[in-house]
Amino acid sequence: MAAPVGAIAERVQGIIPVTWNAISTDNRGFGDALLQGAIDTAKENVTGVVLPTNLEINYALVVIDYIAKVAVLELIPGAIDFWMDQPIAVGITGTNESKSWESRISALEKLREQLQIETRAKFDEIAAIVGFRRTDRRRPLISTMDDPLITPSPLEFPRPYRITTGR
Repeated sequence: MAAPVGAIAERVQGIIPVTWNAISTDNRGFGDALLQGAIDTAKENVTGVVLPTNLEINYALVVIDYIAKVAVLELIPGAIDFWMDQPIAVGITGTNESKSWESRISALEKLREQLQIETRAKFDEIAAIVGFRRTDRRRPLISTMDDPLITPSPLEFPRPYRITTGR
């Protein structure tokens, strides 16, 4: 499969450039197909559809940015798994050469916390722009939401079989 393209893929790559390059070229299982899968999952979660990449430019920039951040949240667990298998320090004896890197795992964990805060704060705004909000199955839906639901008065008879003026 070809490398992911499109406005959202470019934005994801802009958020995690080193990790993007590392996991896209990893031959142990991640690769381009799973990168595109994370982007498509994020598009469906935010907009309800997986729009072709050539039509992504029709989204507002804030929507592209939001979808990219949701995609990064999808990618972070796999990226952490990738970086766990990489050395963070290399020491070579004889030439006294040593290299070390910052922990990419802790940086990704901090990025995850930051992106969770940002995406939760912008959820309502983005949902209004794209016109899609996934139904939350944890809340009960009530079909009589607009009906006048007044507790019957014990002083009135034959309540509750007629609408009354009493409260």
